[in-house]
Amino acid sequence: MNDVSGLRTAARVGVSVRGLPTRALELFGQLDLVVLRDRLSLAGIAVLAWFATFGGSWVAYDTYAYWSVDPKTPYHFDFSPDQYGAFRYSPAIAQLFSLFHLLPWPVFAIGWFAFLALVLAWLGRRWTVALLVFFPLVWDAYLGNIEILLAAAMVVGFRKPAAWSFVLLTKVTPGIGLLWFVARREWRNLAIALGATALIVGVSFAIAPGLWFDWPRAILSVQSRPAPVATVARVLAAALLVIWGARTNRPWTVIVAGTLALAWLDLKTTALLVGLAAFLPALPGDEGVPAVLPGAKPTTPGDPVPVRARP
Repeated sequence: MNDVSGLRTAARVGVSVRGLPTRALELFGQLDLVVLRDRLSLAGIAVLAWFATFGGSWVAYDTYAYWSVDPKTPYHFDFSPDQYGAFRYSPAIAQLFSLFHLLPWPVFAIGWFAFLALVLAWLGRRWTVALLVFFPLVWDAYLGNIEILLAAAMVVGFRKPAAWSFVLLTKVTPGIGLLWFVARREWRNLAIALGATALIVGVSFAIAPGLWFDWPRAILSVQSRPAPVATVARVLAAALLVIWGARTNRPWTVIVAGTLALAWLDLKTTALLVGLAAFLPALPGDEGVPAVLPGAKPTTPGDPVPVRARP
């Protein structure tokens, strides 16, 4: 009798577990999104307050490298991956950021944080404060790194492919997202993305050709860099994810794949996932939709993703 009872209990538990995904989706559909947004916003404010109180001297740690970079010798840092002021992006980005050295450091730092906040607000819209509950996002922004800008460039890249040049000329490997255009045979968009990047590289190379050879050598000399095998494995997995997403009309996979492909992937750099905010549901009262919201699956390969413009 006990055995029979136990089998019946196990069967009921099995059915219950199998039904969890369906019930979870039903529950999510019944949520009041405004209430959810407001509660997450309170938690996000708490996270921000914690960083403001206990973040200490790490504020603008990465931002200083952008302001202080010397366009003639941008790769003077040593082998430490955490050296203060170390610049690790392409010579073209170094030449761009060097223009801001004309500003006093406090002015640039304040302006940089304001710029990050504006980009985050554009991505998140009425979800912006709620996004702060994502600890890595606040951490990355506190340091002044560029994951928020990378996310925005990838989102914009669906409609303006030239934006991918910023991704390719900074952290490079998230550029695996360009396979979206390849898998969908959107050759014009791919040509624009690569052409814009090549144009910028050409101008930069004409100014300082030697730096384009120094850059990869400097990156490869950094100690404690991720194991090449693990990085290649993650990039291959990211490529498969993008291709699957492109063929099934799931543009959010580009953001996830770009994060997975990051050469230095850690808790902080997962802030790139903030790009998923562009796919959050519209709240009551919104007149439009987030920045990228594809419509129906294209009828033939090569058709661009239908994207509604931000109001």
